[in-house]
Amino acid sequence: MRQFVESVQMTKGKAPSERPRTRIGHKLILSFVLLVMVVVGLSGWVLFELTDRSLERQMRDHLVSVAALVSTNLSGSVLPYLHEGREHTTLYRNLVLKLQRAEQGVGARHIFVFDREYRSLLDTDGLMPIGREYPKLLFHRRELERVWRGHTAHSVLFYDGDIPYMTGYAPIFHDGEVVAAVGVEIGARFVDSIRIFGRSVLIFAGLGALLTVGVAWGLARTLTRPIQNLVEAAREIGRGNMNQEVATASDDEIGYLGETMEEMRRKLVARDAQLRLMLGGVAHEIRNPLSSIDLYAGLIAGDLPASDERKQHIEKVIEEVRRLNGVISEFLEFARPAPAQPQPTELAPLVANAAFLLAPEMQATGISYEERVAPDLVCYIDAEQMERALVNLMKNAVQAMRDGGHLTVRATVVGDEVVVEVADDGSGMSEEVQARLFEPFFTTKEKGSGLGMALVARAVEENRGRIEIDSRQGAGTVCRLRLPQSKDGVLWAGF
Repeated sequence: MRQFVESVQMTKGKAPSERPRTRIGHKLILSFVLLVMVVVGLSGWVLFELTDRSLERQMRDHLVSVAALVSTNLSGSVLPYLHEGREHTTLYRNLVLKLQRAEQGVGARHIFVFDREYRSLLDTDGLMPIGREYPKLLFHRRELERVWRGHTAHSVLFYDGDIPYMTGYAPIFHDGEVVAAVGVEIGARFVDSIRIFGRSVLIFAGLGALLTVGVAWGLARTLTRPIQNLVEAAREIGRGNMNQEVATASDDEIGYLGETMEEMRRKLVARDAQLRLMLGGVAHEIRNPLSSIDLYAGLIAGDLPASDERKQHIEKVIEEVRRLNGVISEFLEFARPAPAQPQPTELAPLVANAAFLLAPEMQATGISYEERVAPDLVCYIDAEQMERALVNLMKNAVQAMRDGGHLTVRATVVGDEVVVEVADDGSGMSEEVQARLFEPFFTTKEKGSGLGMALVARAVEENRGRIEIDSRQGAGTVCRLRLPQSKDGVLWAGF
C-alpha cells in the first residue's frame, strides 16, 4: 500500500517521490564526458603551450641568426659616410640593393639599419630617408640595450593588422665597437600553425566527447537495463504479485542481486502460502462455532416473546456475531485477494447499488444523498471489486457524519481517466490520520477491523487506478478515485 500512502502525502506536499532523482546512466555519461574533456583539455592545453613555446623559440633562434648573418655582410666602416640627403648616391643604392637581395633570400618582410639614436641609415622599403628616427624602436629599448653591448636580440611578437611579426636585431661593428644595428622583420608563420593546431585540438576534443557519449551510453544501457528489470520485479513483489520470476542475465554483482531477490521471492511465496493456509484454517475453525451461535441464538430469539427483555439481549448477541463474521470475511479477503478481472463496466449501476445498501444508515442519521454519474460512463474495471470499494468509501463517509450531512458521489472524464469523487461534509481527518489511512488494521473507530481502506487501496491498485485524499479537520473529506477508461488508458499507480 506504500504508493497509496505516498499519493495521500502528495496531496499534502510531503511525497518522498518529489525528491529529484538522477539516473545512473546519466551519471555515467556525465562522468565519462567530464573525464575525457578534462584529460583532453589538459593534454591539449599542455601540447598547445609546449608547441607554441617550441615554435616561438625556433622562430627567435632563426630570426637572430638571420640578423647576425645580415650584419656580417655589412661593413661598419662605410656607415659613417651615410648622411642625410645622400639617398641618391651609388654607395647608398648598392647597400640597399644588397639588403634587398638578403631580404628576398631569407624571406624577410623588412630589413633596416639604424644608429644608436634610432635614426635610419639603410631601409629596404625606401620609405625612411637617412637620419629619420624609427618610432617603433622606442618600444624595443630593452632589447636594443643588449645589441649596443654587442649581443643579438629579438622583439616580442607583434601584429601589423592581423599579420604577426617578430624583429631580430644584430650589432654592426667597426674597430671592435658597435656603431650601428640591423633589424630584420620576418612574419611569424608559426602562429598560423599554432592556430591550426588549436582548432585540431578542439575538433579532437569534440570527437572525443561524442565518442565518449556513445561508449558511455552503451555501457549505461548494459548496466542499467538489468537494474531496471530488478526495479520492476521489486515493484511487482511490493504489489503482492510474486508469481513472476526475478531473472537477470548478468554474471556480476547485479546478477548476484537478482539471484538474491529471486531467492527472497520464493521464500515469500512459500511463507505466503503457509500463512494463507493457516488463516483459512483459523477462519474455518472460528466460523463454525460462530455459525452455530448465530443459529441457536436465532432459535432462542424466535421462542421468546417480543416483550421479553432477554429477546433484546439475544438479538444483540446475533448482531455482534454477524459483525464478527463480517470482520472475518474482510480479513480473509485481505489475506487471500482474488486477482482483478477488469472489463468495460458501466459505473452508474455500481454507485447505485452501493447507495442502496447504505440507504438505511443514511436515513437513520439524516444524511442527504446526491449522485452525479452519467448513465453511459464506462470504466475498465473489475465490477465486483470496485463496488465493494465504493461501499467502503461511502460507508466511511456516512460514519463521519454522525449528526447528519450531505454525501455526494460524482464522476467525470479527465483525459484517459474516469475520476470518481466521494465527498462528505463530516468531521474530516488530521494529517496524521491521512498518512496512515491505508495501513492494514489502522482505525479510529471503536468498532472496526481497520481493513476497509486497505481493501479499497488494494482494489484500486488491482484495477490500475490511483486514489487521492483531500481532507481537513472540520471541513469534510473528498476521496478521489482515478480509474482507467480503457485497457491501456493509464499506467500502473506509482510508476
